[in-house]
Amino acid sequence: MRVAIWISSCMRDTEQPELWHRMPNIATRALLGPVGPMVYTAPMPVAIAERKRRAVRGELSEVALRLLTDRAFDSLTIDEIAAAAGVSRRTFFRYFTSKEDVVFAFLDQWAVRLAADIVARPAREDPVAAVQNSFRQLTAAYDDQALALVRLVRETPSLQEQEMINREHLRIAVVNALAMRLGLDAERDMRPQILATIAFAPLDAAMLAWFGNRFGEEVGHLLDEALGTFERERDAMCAGLQSSTKPRTRRRSARS
Repeated sequence: MRVAIWISSCMRDTEQPELWHRMPNIATRALLGPVGPMVYTAPMPVAIAERKRRAVRGELSEVALRLLTDRAFDSLTIDEIAAAAGVSRRTFFRYFTSKEDVVFAFLDQWAVRLAADIVARPAREDPVAAVQNSFRQLTAAYDDQALALVRLVRETPSLQEQEMINREHLRIAVVNALAMRLGLDAERDMRPQILATIAFAPLDAAMLAWFGNRFGEEVGHLLDEALGTFERERDAMCAGLQSSTKPRTRRRSARS
């Protein structure tokens, strides 16, 4: 079973299942959990009020990250964020409880977008590739915000614990998106968890390199390098597995 999961993308196109998942006409939502906003994908219509709430939250988060592009986290005040977004301090607190929350709201919005993109990827694309391609495209689309957030976390120890919580929210969103794509129950079937772990391996490697001694490089370049390495290692492993499973021809001993 482990081999089948790992080499799903080694199969020839003709061997792939016809459909991984048909994209349903749904929206995504964020549910509140005991440790903060736990992001899931769920079939539900989005009311106008909810769309407005998300739009305001998104605007406040983007404004905060834009203001923090060249500033330290502690130097920015809530009043400055509210003023730049054109809202009052009171309105700010209707949507966020703290400055930390408004900064990390970007990650939860990212998780919702990533989950929706994973479900909507082409049906013939294998699950691991669907996660990685969606992640790469979102990184390119939101490069400035992502870089600002990573820099803030890297330079601000007080944000690092919250970043780990939000990263877990992202992982949960991906697991649930894969379960939807494959028509599985994520609470009963381990495959979405395993596939998410495999898919995130090169993404985590790229982020760790960027947090470490390769901070000056473009994050997109590191992602491409990590994904390329992943594909080469996967293909090498697949080739080894395929050669080891070929039937061996037994030589018959010559009879005198």
